Amino acid sequence: MRSSGRRTDLARAARAPNTSAVSDHAIGDLAEVLDNLGVFGAAPTDLAELCPSGFRRIPISTGSDYYLSLQAFSPNQMAYAHTHPDSEEWVVVLGGSGHATFVPTPVPLSSGVVVGRGAAYPHGFVSGPEPMYLLSIQLPRPAEGSTSWDEPGTTSEPARCEGGGWCRRCARCGGHSAPGPTGEWRCENCSNTFRS
Repeated sequence: MRSSGRRTDLARAARAPNTSAVSDHAIGDLAEVLDNLGVFGAAPTDLAELCPSGFRRIPISTGSDYYLSLQAFSPNQMAYAHTHPDSEEWVVVLGGSGHATFVPTPVPLSSGVVVGRGAAYPHGFVSGPEPMYLLSIQLPRPAEGSTSWDEPGTTSEPARCEGGGWCRRCARCGGHSAPGPTGEWRCENCSNTFRS
């Protein structure tokens, strides 16, 4: 239906006159949904399929001065400690529990909690015995290649992913990685590529 462009025209016509289109996003970002519908609501479980190997990050909206994303953790899963030298981050716990590994003191996380950290502050996350969902707001968006990976991690054996196909945990960040056409595994969070 989108090939005619009629649906896009209808969505633009339905947008309130004082509501501008979300910009600076790629196909697949949730911001595209807002451009087409104007209003959108969903539970985190509707947007992110949990992975048995590594946490998931789903971009919502991005620009040069911000990065808004949903992070989804299976039980007892971690995002390894890392540092963004150029970006602060605010995290809202949408569901589940765990802790933020702000060095030197972990901060307990539970549904509804908001935590923040300044630029250049090492951090990571660990979920508890149930899935954990986080809304991450980074200001400004971290510059490409600026993140340092502060905690040595490990990969996992290939596992069947509920979202389809095979997956492994990224040894650099702890994120979900899937096999690519060249046989390398690619992390959807940090873009790290690695071989078996």
